Amino acid sequence: MKNTWKKQKYKSIENTVNTLHQGAIEAFRQKNYAVAAKNWIQGHALPDDWEELKEIYLWANSINESAPDADLCAILGLIALDHHEVFTNDREKALLQCIEWSRQGINISPNHPWCHRHAGSAFYWLHQWEEAVPYYEKVISLIPSPTLQVRLFTMKNHHNLSPDFLLLDLSCGTSEAMEVYNAGVELNRLFGQYPHMSELEKERLTQLKRNCYMASYDLYHKMIVEKNGNPFNEDPHTFAMCCNNLAIELTNQGLYDQAIAVTTEGMKHSYFMYILQNRFNAHLEAGNLKEALVDGEKLLEDFMEGMDMETYFNTVDHLCNNCMELKDYEQALEWLTAGLDTYYSLDATDPLLSNPEIVRCFTNFYINKAKVEEASGIQSDIHTASEEADNILEEMPDNPSILISRSNIFLEEDNYAKALECLQYAVHFASEQNKIRSVQVALYNMGYIQVAKLQDEMTALESFEQSIALGNEDFWCYYWAVHCGYHLQENEKTVDYALMALNVIPKQENITRDIIAEVYEHLGTSQLDLGQYADAAENLKKALEYNPTKIAEDNLRTAEAETRRNGSSGFFKKLLGS
Repeated sequence: MKNTWKKQKYKSIENTVNTLHQGAIEAFRQKNYAVAAKNWIQGHALPDDWEELKEIYLWANSINESAPDADLCAILGLIALDHHEVFTNDREKALLQCIEWSRQGINISPNHPWCHRHAGSAFYWLHQWEEAVPYYEKVISLIPSPTLQVRLFTMKNHHNLSPDFLLLDLSCGTSEAMEVYNAGVELNRLFGQYPHMSELEKERLTQLKRNCYMASYDLYHKMIVEKNGNPFNEDPHTFAMCCNNLAIELTNQGLYDQAIAVTTEGMKHSYFMYILQNRFNAHLEAGNLKEALVDGEKLLEDFMEGMDMETYFNTVDHLCNNCMELKDYEQALEWLTAGLDTYYSLDATDPLLSNPEIVRCFTNFYINKAKVEEASGIQSDIHTASEEADNILEEMPDNPSILISRSNIFLEEDNYAKALECLQYAVHFASEQNKIRSVQVALYNMGYIQVAKLQDEMTALESFEQSIALGNEDFWCYYWAVHCGYHLQENEKTVDYALMALNVIPKQENITRDIIAEVYEHLGTSQLDLGQYADAAENLKKALEYNPTKIAEDNLRTAEAETRRNGSSGFFKKLLGS
């Protein structure tokens, strides 16, 4: 069942034989520590196996203690930075040891780039940035490093709330894919650190970030896919991570097909939740409903166990919406039930219950479930629905969507006073929360009750007009405004709203011919009263084409007669129809 938490399924990608690691081991045995260091450090090829890594550490440390070597110091420094657990669980102690090994290596080889870099990085992670700067500057003088360029800018401006970002200029002229990938990651952090940067600066840094990810993608692709690039770039997982980040940028640019292609390429080499999630989002943005449905289901099937609740609810919400768009109401109801069941399973004291995103999704589940049941012809138990709505309102009394839903239940019970009261509260709270669409819907529903149930056309017209004034462009809101205006003999308003209604018909589904005819008939008859005889005749003819009625026929004869008299004016008492 989709309403239960499944055990996560991991689909592992077969690891490519790490020739760099094997080459490093062989070089190490032959005491060629420079090649071993280059393979392990520049190729990011240290093994994942803890026992094997510890053996390398003990081996390198033992040799270095008896015969210090700069390359051995660089290897030990990398282990201290990224895998310190092999010799200590104390992160700070490991960083200090990294600095000691790095300085030892620099004393032996003053221009050793990796010893300088590791010393700088150890100080960086210790937040001793003044000490880190000279080491990083030395590295940049020796080899290109866009990543360190960004870090240096960050460190030198950490007390500056408004740095000059024009001073940050990157050179992506490196053959190392990881270098430019990390530079993009470092650039991305700047947006969080400086949220008030100008739009011009934001646009420039965004482009720099995109350039980094694209350069990294090209370098990885050349080696991993085309098999003729820099062997140090044979890193399938980081390639997939690069694809993931690049896809986010492409989606933000509206380049959805490219984002989908890039994420699909990345997943061939390493499959993880975020890359699938970003392809899912690209499909959603592109309007690829069926493809998004497949990816969304796969997200929940493969990564449910490691997924946070906000992501879970958001994913289920999208799946529900897609199923409803595709008119697959049976599947929509299954997902809606899953989402509601999961929400109700949370402990009453769980702070997730008040998480705005989860509340939004839950509200959608509740509202859409009613819509699906209506579309599917499922008769819900009004008494049960009333109790459920009241229970929810006790927890969320200021939720406009729930108030609107509760009003609909009162409407089914013919309790119009209570229905209107709920809608008035919905308008109030939605206005306070700036939820304009909820205000539009609540006002429309008020107008419908006022005209269809209470026959108060004057008050109803005010409700429909307020909804329209707030941007409601739904055909039925215009239709009822036309209906009320016509019967109140508000001719100018009838004409205005009728023209609006006719304009949106192409965007609206399931508008029958008799309804279209009625709008044209009301429009033409009101124009007749206003002395707009030629327009009246034209619209009354259209009314008869859609659905012949005696009122339209009689008023057409009058309009044509008045037109033949060259539009001579005179008051015409319109014939009112039901």
